[in-house]
Amino acid sequence: MSVLVRFAVGVLPVAAFLLALVALDSYKLMSVRRVLRALAAGGAVAIVCYGINSWGFALLAANDWYWAWFGAPLIEEILKAAIVVEAVRRARVGFLVDAAICGFAVGAGFAFVENLSYAQAVEMDLSGFVLRGFGTAMMHGGTTAMVGMLARRAAVPVEGALGGLAVAICLHVVYNLGVLPPVAATALLLIGLPLLLAIVFARSESGLRSWLGEGFDSEMELLEMVTGGHFLDSRAGAYLNSLKTHFAPGVVGDLLCLLQISLELSLRAKGELLAREAGLNAVPDPGVAEKFRELEYLEKAVGRTGRLALGPLLGGGDRRAWQIRMLREQSGVVGHKV
Repeated sequence: MSVLVRFAVGVLPVAAFLLALVALDSYKLMSVRRVLRALAAGGAVAIVCYGINSWGFALLAANDWYWAWFGAPLIEEILKAAIVVEAVRRARVGFLVDAAICGFAVGAGFAFVENLSYAQAVEMDLSGFVLRGFGTAMMHGGTTAMVGMLARRAAVPVEGALGGLAVAICLHVVYNLGVLPPVAATALLLIGLPLLLAIVFARSESGLRSWLGEGFDSEMELLEMVTGGHFLDSRAGAYLNSLKTHFAPGVVGDLLCLLQISLELSLRAKGELLAREAGLNAVPDPGVAEKFRELEYLEKAVGRTGRLALGPLLGGGDRRAWQIRMLREQSGVVGHKV
């Protein structure tokens, strides 16, 4: 059996599952480019782990099975998790759906490189590579997806990821120990992982739909008050007016402009997501790049304190940062840092 056939059998199941996850994402939260980047990052982690594991096996020599059972799962899961946690922390992941896809893509990239090395170096019959493709590769994707989802769900991504990482390491160790027969462990993965992700996708997309509807209505109402000249008569206007005691009058004016542009970009981003769900391609807006340039200027003008003061009016937190980043990347605008 050729190296190519062994490699294909070992990676096609996890590749097909990843494609299915991307296809099931109604809002296309993860672009093809970002999926490919996650795959590449996972592959890079596999190369690093290969070097570390080689050192670990050599260090333990006659007792190298200790490293295979415990050392390798610890190192591999920590480094895979670091990629997806950083994506959540930097607002590149906004919801459970894209956290799951990002995590699974990192794990899939890891499995691609690992199975390529096995296909070249290990003589194993076809059934062995079938189990690696449907079992080990899916395990790598599933554990990292779980860490990503828990990191996204937590208020502090790193804290949420720690619990998921502990579970991922335990599952990896149990899998390596062979507590269950290989066929049974593979069957459990093939049943449990799709079921878990199906539930996550359903709940996450329902929450995203609700967030879009409520956010669109409230932001549109606030924008209409700002542009209609009735903003200062509202509670939000009274709050902004109260900032005059802390900021110079010119800065308060910049805050009002920053609020308007932020609302306009946020509504544009939500419109992009709604268009994607409907299967439509949003019409490019040539004015978006100019709005981003003005946004960057105003954010520098008001400073960090001004941006924090505007937070109660804008809301959204990291999800707002995520949607602005998504719109910037979708529009091909460079230079602005969210």
